[in-house]
Amino acid sequence: MKQGISGWRSVHAGHCQAWPLPADATCACVARQVFRGAVSEVGLEPDLLDDCILMASELAANTLHAQAVAGVGGGGNRLVSVAADVEGEQEISADPAPRSPHNPCDTRDTRDAEEAPADPQPPGGPELWLYLRGIGVRRELVCKVFDGVRGWRHGSPPSPASASIQAVTGRGLQIVHELSGGRWGHHPTRARLGGRGRRGKAVWFAVPAPLAHARLADATGLRAYTLSADVTAARASERLSARQAARELEAMLSERGFGGLLRADQPNSDLSVLSVGRGLTIWCRSGVVSLSAPGAVSLRWNYADLVEAAEQTVWHCEELEFCGELELGEDLLARAQ
Repeated sequence: MKQGISGWRSVHAGHCQAWPLPADATCACVARQVFRGAVSEVGLEPDLLDDCILMASELAANTLHAQAVAGVGGGGNRLVSVAADVEGEQEISADPAPRSPHNPCDTRDTRDAEEAPADPQPPGGPELWLYLRGIGVRRELVCKVFDGVRGWRHGSPPSPASASIQAVTGRGLQIVHELSGGRWGHHPTRARLGGRGRRGKAVWFAVPAPLAHARLADATGLRAYTLSADVTAARASERLSARQAARELEAMLSERGFGGLLRADQPNSDLSVLSVGRGLTIWCRSGVVSLSAPGAVSLRWNYADLVEAAEQTVWHCEELEFCGELELGEDLLARAQ
């Protein structure tokens, strides 16, 4: 996980790759580099790839506002965040000093440096996450940028509809909204790097990636899916037992700082139940994983999407806790009046 930006890790099915981003003016530039290198084997069309790089850059640049509001190294659990009216400000350029041949965003003079991957950023900063979800023609590439700030300064999340095309600020999410066709959003979550259970939020977009690991079939021009990384992973997931799937989910959640998980297995009926807490329960049975949450419709995925199932579980758990804290704050305020 903790590799420099030169140590590319390609995105492939069944895993979420995560990279630390610098909490300085090179953040957007590093995000562009990482994104381009990591998705080189996903099969995105050139125009779509350029759009995705721009969207990843916008989301990364916006974490600078979160750092400014919360304070670097602090505020990870505070209910504040970037201002809705500063989303999408123009990217801040780095100091035009000599740049490293290994990292064009690095302004240090490294003419005598050895050829080695750049050192990873210290823990606690923003993070870039990439993973694939879905199978075949429904496949999507998901890009998320995490920062350690949980809410929004103005009380409600920013809306790209509120920014005009002539506006100097507020255009970042409008760009993401337009280029992703509305396939974007944000939610409370926990970090994947730099501290177990570090709370914050992720802003994300998703784009179609149906040709991931696909090849041209024959003279008809039709595209056929081969037994490559994504399809092989899907078929491997079909052979998972409920207990194996539940164990993988349990490990994923433990890595995000969740403790006290309770799992019950019934191998004879191929059923496993994982209790997360706060009324959240994960059920694994016959190739399907479902999440039950208070006041929500049960969500379902197949075993090929365990990464998405774990991410949604973290999302719902953090949302329930976030809402609980807000209700507690309102109750304390009412008592004080």
